[in-house]
Amino acid sequence: MPVIKALPAKVINQIAAGEVVERPASVVKELVENALDAQARFVEIEIQGGGLKLIRVADNGVGMAPEDARLCVQKHTTSKIEKVDDLQDLHTFGFRGEALSSIASVSHFELTTRPAQALSGVSLKIRGGSAPQEVEWGRPPGTTLIVANLFFNTPARLKFMKKASTEENHILQVATTYALAFPQVGFKLSFDGRVSLDLTAASFEARAAHIFGKDLVRSLLPIQLEAGGLKIRGLVSAPTVHKPTRENMFYFVNQRWVQNASLGYAVMTAYRTLLPTRRFPVALLFVEAPLNEVDVNVHPTKREVKFARDREVFDAVARAIRQGLLAAMSGDERPADPASPPAPGIPLETPGPSFNFAPGSPAASPAPNPFQALRALSESHSPFAAPSGKMELEKAASTAKRIDPQTPLYNFSQLFNTFIVFQSDDEMYIADQHTVHERLNYERLMRGLRDRRVEVQPLLVPQTLELNAREAQTLRHHLDILMELGMEVSPFGGNSFVINGVPADFAGKNVVQLLKDLIDQIAEGEKNGTGGPDRLQQIRERALTFFSCRSAVMAGDRLTQDQMISLIDQMRRENLPFTCPHGRPTLMTIPLSELYRKFDRH
Repeated sequence: MPVIKALPAKVINQIAAGEVVERPASVVKELVENALDAQARFVEIEIQGGGLKLIRVADNGVGMAPEDARLCVQKHTTSKIEKVDDLQDLHTFGFRGEALSSIASVSHFELTTRPAQALSGVSLKIRGGSAPQEVEWGRPPGTTLIVANLFFNTPARLKFMKKASTEENHILQVATTYALAFPQVGFKLSFDGRVSLDLTAASFEARAAHIFGKDLVRSLLPIQLEAGGLKIRGLVSAPTVHKPTRENMFYFVNQRWVQNASLGYAVMTAYRTLLPTRRFPVALLFVEAPLNEVDVNVHPTKREVKFARDREVFDAVARAIRQGLLAAMSGDERPADPASPPAPGIPLETPGPSFNFAPGSPAASPAPNPFQALRALSESHSPFAAPSGKMELEKAASTAKRIDPQTPLYNFSQLFNTFIVFQSDDEMYIADQHTVHERLNYERLMRGLRDRRVEVQPLLVPQTLELNAREAQTLRHHLDILMELGMEVSPFGGNSFVINGVPADFAGKNVVQLLKDLIDQIAEGEKNGTGGPDRLQQIRERALTFFSCRSAVMAGDRLTQDQMISLIDQMRRENLPFTCPHGRPTLMTIPLSELYRKFDRH
């Protein structure tokens, strides 16, 4: 008996579905692309239960005759290509002819369609890849596809799905992205009866403003470049406008939404030296290239592409963005950053002096980049270098020990406006002012949360928070957690919210931008796998870490003697870990005996 066997058609279909249908958002993507290929001018998407219970996509495109409807749900049937050469000249999203049959094999699938010239349409129902049940159907011209009980017959795939709100965020990203690429098409998206997007046909600028908010879009800079058969256009943010994640970087190649490492690297190369560490620009980038120079057949879901002239595309994108940035700067047209006004410092836990870096004060004056100076010092002139020439921070942190509150400390000074250096009778200490303050804030906020004593500062004038659809979706699902942490936010209609109170540490801060950044952090965590039974606790900890970091003094903030002493006194009164909530060291201890040894003093 042979060991190798031919697989049954049902198994083949489910394997194919595993490649094409990763999650509900994958289904929505395929169905929306079909609608756009069918020249739809309006696409309506209805979602229930995060897309596992129901996905319904209706369009007013050209529709299909009954014979085409029967063929389209079979494997490898398509109207897009006929021969191999057609793969080098693709004008449509779909071309493989496998999406509908794959989706139908793992769901309760229904297709109704009617071309404009026909008096009636047709309905096909398929249950888990079974033979279609066909009936004549009356409906307006266009096509409606219903996918119910997704993965009902593949429990292994079903158990890997995230909670409904996470799946909804992925679906929302698909819908908003295609709405951005096709502003001439109307889109409507609803989750469990609640409308999240309702977009009429508009200009690209108007569509972008609706999705991202008018204030952000007004601050973006246009870019445009034509070179070597390539056309680069789009909108990018000024260096003063940046985000904590890459969620607002979108790439389109010949109107196809794609992921491409080279395009992402080109964008970041253009912003090199212009953005703070771990911050990312907003980029809506459209690349037009000859069809025969773009390979879209390199990924089962067609979300990745390869360029025949990858280096030329990279250079063109980086040059287009850099030219746009330089043109805006040389013309003194830099958009003001509404999110970054000077903010007063955050007082340390009383007793102790408060931090208040008023604009123009000596303490607020800019300092040289402390990390460059520190790197140069540690690599060339450090008398404490290990034999290899470097002192590992992890090793230094592990040698730190708790400073007895009764131990006299003196000779406090600040190094590079970033580190606090001080001594006892027999040891030298170097503390990172930001990580120490961040750890203190984290422990205090944790106690307040545990004891339900989070201090809230009511706002004299409530602030309105305008969000895009994705941000609003994330915030709605986490309002209760934010309330626990002292952020009093309530819905205000549509994608708007009103902020009535903030944690006391954020009094005087730009709470609108802080909250937007926190929403991005929560969304990024959920996208990267925050889930399981302790999901809510993970989100609380992420929010606490964010609050602790943003309310702490920063590298580059100049401190007075009293402020340094207050910070260190608080640190040694508490039995704290020697790392901040992100895991970075807070304190380095160098015994006097080690100094003697390094200088050969006995």
